[in-house]
Amino acid sequence: MIESITDNFTRKIVRSLKRGKQVHRRLPDGGLVYIDRPLPFLVLFRHPEGEPDHATADFVKANAAYIIADQEQTEELRNLVQEIAKAMADKFGAFMLIELMAAPEPDAPLFKILGPEKQLPATLKVLTKELESIKLSGVRTTVEVASNEPLLQEPYCLMPVEELKKHGILTLGLQLKPVYKNTDTGKVYPLLLRTLREKISDAIKKAVFDFVQVQTTHQPVHFQALGRQAVNRVVWRIDKQLTSISDQFRFLLLVTPVNNKEAWEEFQKSRFSKTPTFHYRLMPVDADQLKRKLYNIPVEKVDDPTLSYLFRDKRHELDKMLTMLADRSTPAFLYSSMQLYGGVDDQLLKVAEGILAAIPEPTRDKNTDIIPVEEFKALAEKEISFLKEQFPGVDSGVDVRDDIIGLIVSKGRLNVGSDARIPRHRAEALIQHEVGTHILTYFNGRAQPLQQLYVGSPGYEELQEGLAVLSEWLVGGLDQDRMRILAARVVTVYHLTKGCSFTDNFRRLKEEHHFDDEVAWDVTMRVHRGGGLTKDAVYLRGLVHLLEYLKEGNDLEPLLIGKIRQDYIPIVQELIYRNVLRPVPIKPRYLLDPAIRPKLKQLKAGISVFNLL
Repeated sequence: MIESITDNFTRKIVRSLKRGKQVHRRLPDGGLVYIDRPLPFLVLFRHPEGEPDHATADFVKANAAYIIADQEQTEELRNLVQEIAKAMADKFGAFMLIELMAAPEPDAPLFKILGPEKQLPATLKVLTKELESIKLSGVRTTVEVASNEPLLQEPYCLMPVEELKKHGILTLGLQLKPVYKNTDTGKVYPLLLRTLREKISDAIKKAVFDFVQVQTTHQPVHFQALGRQAVNRVVWRIDKQLTSISDQFRFLLLVTPVNNKEAWEEFQKSRFSKTPTFHYRLMPVDADQLKRKLYNIPVEKVDDPTLSYLFRDKRHELDKMLTMLADRSTPAFLYSSMQLYGGVDDQLLKVAEGILAAIPEPTRDKNTDIIPVEEFKALAEKEISFLKEQFPGVDSGVDVRDDIIGLIVSKGRLNVGSDARIPRHRAEALIQHEVGTHILTYFNGRAQPLQQLYVGSPGYEELQEGLAVLSEWLVGGLDQDRMRILAARVVTVYHLTKGCSFTDNFRRLKEEHHFDDEVAWDVTMRVHRGGGLTKDAVYLRGLVHLLEYLKEGNDLEPLLIGKIRQDYIPIVQELIYRNVLRPVPIKPRYLLDPAIRPKLKQLKAGISVFNLL
């Protein structure tokens, strides 16, 4: 409902804030009062008279407390802003009012801060420093500081100076040079606006954080804790829509051959000279129609920069996956795979070749005791029960299937190939890999309000597989043959991207690296499936990056909150500070076992992949 700014309207808003409630009220001409919860600051934008500027107004929407109104409404706005500011200053001990505006001069600096000349130099320094750190392609970052005197005079003045001093209220202005609009047509550059809005929002939060730490009783643990805690309905709807599209197909199953056994037999008959023909499951979706639905999801309606980024990133990944499924068994599949999973850089290739040089021959006894599939299934189900004791929402299980090769976790369930050959000494390691990592992070993600945490953020596989392989080492089951296989996958992916054929890669593994026929087949099949899947390089790459991350003093536990990639950690931490996400409910056995603590200390001290051999 659209409401005018009356005395009664103002009283209702102040009453809601005093009760600790959220305020969300629409004003005439597209104006809005949004205050997430009682906070010691408010960001304001007034459309210039007769010239609505919706692009600049968008900048304030990234904040947890803001008002968008018209310059013509200044008279009515005065009483509203004064009453909110006084009520929140009484609650917190001080208050900060920040007004955003577009710079009127074409030669203006990129940012111009209007502040008091003598008061609070630290807060102004923080804002200046954060704005100076903003780098935009093709745009020179200049920051100028000037007096806020214009904000204290007509026609802009919202509070008399005496009232500001009496209640401990700081008024700042921030002028933006509208580089995000075409000066001739007024047309907005959406990507530049989105990037700039996110960076300015963080700069404002950091300045407010400095102010409230010193001047108020409000003590947030982090500047991100000043962001929104309430999430509007459109976010949950878009999250659900993206998840619905993701749930309509099982990507890995669709690019894994269903005739592996028969193809292997044919390849043997040809004496390893003829490229095998693979068959795949029928496509359960029309990729083009699903893409249409994907891009009909109005992600642009999410004005929270962090959540908007998550959704755009996921949409891009789903687009690439659908393209790969449409291009299955064609040369184009490989190019999309490289975009989605990356290739192999020189450093990773050097590590892989180093491992193969350090362990030139298989070390596993050919007479190794193989655990029966049903016994392995029982052990895996026991570990799932351990997870369920911590979180009753764990609804998982183990399925033994004829159409599965090895072990695959899909949608939180473990699928085991009926002819899987699992060495007994590797059983616990593989259970921690599949159950203690993949199933655990799936249900940790399910425990969060955002469904993207269990569906998987784009590129989550690298961290997932790094964690999974590290868990094998932590429980003492990462043997040298396993490391040889991870290295072989990287080398095979590298040569795949350089144009090597299936038979060339198979022979290389056999003749140069001394893998037996079946292992060489398995590695080559996995890398060449679908038309060339570079995903298998992420196991070793993820392990290398994870060891570097832990060496920097970071903890393992936050990485288990769901299926995320490593550079999502700051985003996840921000959403935890904002109370959008909850703490991790399920922990793996190896984090709770006192006997493994010395190994965890080793990781913090810093070790390389070669120390795991």
